[in-house]
Amino acid sequence: MSGKGKYAGKHMTIYGYVLPGAVSVANWANKTSKLSEEAKHRIKVIDWLKYHNGNISLAARHFGLGRETIRIWRNKLDKEGLLGLNDKSRRPKNPRKPITPYGIVSETVKIRKQYPAWSKYKINALLRKKGVITSDSNVGRILKRKGLINQKISRKRSKAAKHPRARFPRGFKISNPGDMIQMDTKYIMLVGGRKYYQFTAIDVLSKRKIMRLYKTQTAKNGALFLLECIKSLPFIIKNIQTDNGACFQKEVDTHG
Repeated sequence: MSGKGKYAGKHMTIYGYVLPGAVSVANWANKTSKLSEEAKHRIKVIDWLKYHNGNISLAARHFGLGRETIRIWRNKLDKEGLLGLNDKSRRPKNPRKPITPYGIVSETVKIRKQYPAWSKYKINALLRKKGVITSDSNVGRILKRKGLINQKISRKRSKAAKHPRARFPRGFKISNPGDMIQMDTKYIMLVGGRKYYQFTAIDVLSKRKIMRLYKTQTAKNGALFLLECIKSLPFIIKNIQTDNGACFQKEVDTHG
């Protein structure tokens, strides 16, 4: 290939040519740049195999691999080329589509926009009050699909849950089991639509836990649960921390 130009007032001839095999070299470089580290290792194994007369048993012992594995890699390279050694995507060809009824999705999105800081648990509790029955997990999936999860708030809540702050009086110290028992209640729905309240007590120091189920969240059941804790725990309960719920406050004050 040649061309003519003008440089400093003088004509010049430019010579150039395409290197033999340059296109194939460029194609090779392009393919190898798309190979995963696993694929590059497989090429190394197959090269070693060819250098040793295709002895699969010898290659399997040398690399600590199964003979069938090496045979599969070799066949893939022969049929599909270099890129055939990359791992194939394991994503289903026909992924399952959400089957949540539109009414549940609509109500969930509506509540979320009204209360953007609420968790999936609070949203589901409000859904139940409206007669919309679903699970906490499903509410979370709906919020994720609709892009209604604030990642900054989620990380903050996750960190707070993993490292809770103990809200104790200034100067209060916990040295022995029983120095502080935390009590709380949680509403749960069992199979068949049966509603119960889970009463939970946990010792802050030993992490020993007691849980009981009651049909109602009353002061009477709070008293029964407190007596159950006194009876079951192998140490004396000295202090109890609650959220000042009605089921605990009266009995804790009475036994305090």
